[in-house]
Amino acid sequence: MAAMSVHGFSYWDLLLRNAAVNADLPVVSGAFGIWSHAQLKVRAEALAQQLHAKGVAKGDRIAVLASNQPEVLQLLGACSRLGATLVLLNTRAHAQEIGALLEDAEPALVFAEASLGSLLAQAPEAVVCHELDTLASMDLSEVSLTATQTLPPPEANAPLVAIPTAAINGRPRLALLSDSTLLHQALQLAYVWSLGPADRHLCVLPLFHMAGLGLTLAGQLAGGASILMPRFDAEAAAREMAFSRVTYFASFSPMLEAILDAAAHGHDLGSLRVVTGLEPSEVVDRLHASWPQAQFWSGYGQTETGGMVSLSPSRDLPGSAGRPLPLVQLRIQAADGRTAAPGQSGDILVRGPCVFSGYWHRLAETAHAARDGWHHTGDRGRIDERGFLWFEGRAPEKALIKSGGENIYPAEVEQALEAHPAVMRAVVIGVPDKRWGEAVRAICELHPGQTASAEELIDFVGNRIARFKRPREVRFEPHLPRREDGSLDREAVAQAHRAD
Repeated sequence: MAAMSVHGFSYWDLLLRNAAVNADLPVVSGAFGIWSHAQLKVRAEALAQQLHAKGVAKGDRIAVLASNQPEVLQLLGACSRLGATLVLLNTRAHAQEIGALLEDAEPALVFAEASLGSLLAQAPEAVVCHELDTLASMDLSEVSLTATQTLPPPEANAPLVAIPTAAINGRPRLALLSDSTLLHQALQLAYVWSLGPADRHLCVLPLFHMAGLGLTLAGQLAGGASILMPRFDAEAAAREMAFSRVTYFASFSPMLEAILDAAAHGHDLGSLRVVTGLEPSEVVDRLHASWPQAQFWSGYGQTETGGMVSLSPSRDLPGSAGRPLPLVQLRIQAADGRTAAPGQSGDILVRGPCVFSGYWHRLAETAHAARDGWHHTGDRGRIDERGFLWFEGRAPEKALIKSGGENIYPAEVEQALEAHPAVMRAVVIGVPDKRWGEAVRAICELHPGQTASAEELIDFVGNRIARFKRPREVRFEPHLPRREDGSLDREAVAQAHRAD
């Protein structure tokens, strides 16, 4: 058996450490009850042994399709112990998208909540599926120290999770993040927010998102606990915050506003110290006015950077995206390739241990993102004289729409629209939306003699890809503008249809 590295520290090692130091303290709770740090370690160990017995080995993938359930962390621990990769599937995706991701990932096993089984309708025939609920009733008495000792040693730099991100060309791809990446990110958050065993995180964002997973791991690393909410409900969230004395959480618009509305009916949010996420300034101001002890933290990050790379209290400099975290180097690259001067706009580049390992089965795209020794985010911004980052939008190559915290790539929606027999060409843009941050607007040119209504096209898209990616509005143009070479002039379309 190969020896483990004297320098290594994996997520599995964190489970071992917390089982010894914080054994009886809670690590997750919810409708299922409470799991202690020691119980999570035992459950992960038992699952690792069972998966190993089924033939799961180092380098294999295991997929999970679930809401915020404790078994997701159990699977994470088992994968870390085995050197396997946990593929986190988005429960809001369409069955066709899930099928494409599973075909790409080729997982040894898939675990899914029974209520989400229909999303596996287009999974490849070779994929072996199990109900996630079976893990809750597994026999823990069969945990064997001898069996554990025969397992290969965990590796901190092996890919631990694979999180779907939409590709620029509309094809979904998987971003790989190692144990080391996730733990470095957790360490940074625990440090800047001074988290400890007494802290409680309300996990209202899904664990298949970097924000939900990252904040959960930050609390776990600090010996604290997360309260898992399988689905968002503002009244239940406000009630849980008051009852469990929640100290931190993250949200996507319009969650925070809804929680503040619910709290106004008698729920005490006085324990809150830290709130972060994507929220409009007026909602942040309302939080500070209603609960002044709570601090909203503004930041910038993406899945490929393991989450946040800059973070500061929004009161420090409203409108900014904060300062670089302790283990992060940020660089703004000007058009000539040089480092931009303070206040000069350019491309946002990142270096540090939180940058992802690469894209699964996409060597060229991985190399392109990591060229010249920096991770190229595809976003633009500037850094001022005080070191604060100011986000200025996406680079032309990354026409991303961010709606309610979800990433939507126009090319994917355009492909779905152009599959309709009446649509000749489609251009999809993001427009400001007070409730969701951005909304999807489609501008379509129909084939001569063909007709289609906006409602028909919206439903058509919703039946092919995730419903949150549907256009909220469809407009029609008899002839979309072209360049001299005959290609669509997307910028002209955007300028004409983004303003109103």
